Amino acid sequence: MSRLIAILALLCMGGLASASEWVIDHDNSRLGFVGTQSGGEFRGQFRDFEAVMRFDPEALDEALFDVTVDVTSFDSNSSDRDSAVAGRDWFWFSRFPKATFRTTAFRHMGADAYEAVGDLTIRNKTRKITLPFTWVVDGDTATMDGQTTLVRTHFDVGMGEWRSGKTVGLKVDVLVDLSLHMKE
Repeated sequence: MSRLIAILALLCMGGLASASEWVIDHDNSRLGFVGTQSGGEFRGQFRDFEAVMRFDPEALDEALFDVTVDVTSFDSNSSDRDSAVAGRDWFWFSRFPKATFRTTAFRHMGADAYEAVGDLTIRNKTRKITLPFTWVVDGDTATMDGQTTLVRTHFDVGMGEWRSGKTVGLKVDVLVDLSLHMKE
């Protein structure tokens, strides 16, 4: 009898929702940031990033965001700033060219609002972060908009003379604006 129940349970699980896999439309997506320098705000983006995106509101336990960012694609619209972040005190491109974010849990916050909890690694420093975001599906396309605030020194970004936050602010807003289509 218990064997019959186990077989029936396995058959029924095949009908449960599973997280859909999504592909990022890079031409219409942006992984951006907002920081401050000398009291003024500056904006930029990472131009190169890849991600495995599995998400379905009905199957949050199967959802996954596994993101790899090429930090050498940092673009803040300032050649001086962009060349400075390549050095040892900032991202140290030659030693740590990639950053990663891998989710460990998702929470539904109501309507189209969610939170992704995961491990962010920059310069081999890993911290658990929460990324609030909205997810809106329209047929086989979706949009994801999210924002979270990081303290750059938690990841050893902006050390040495930059560590205090006097010239370059400690907090950095990370902006996620993705257009996606369902993987075929």
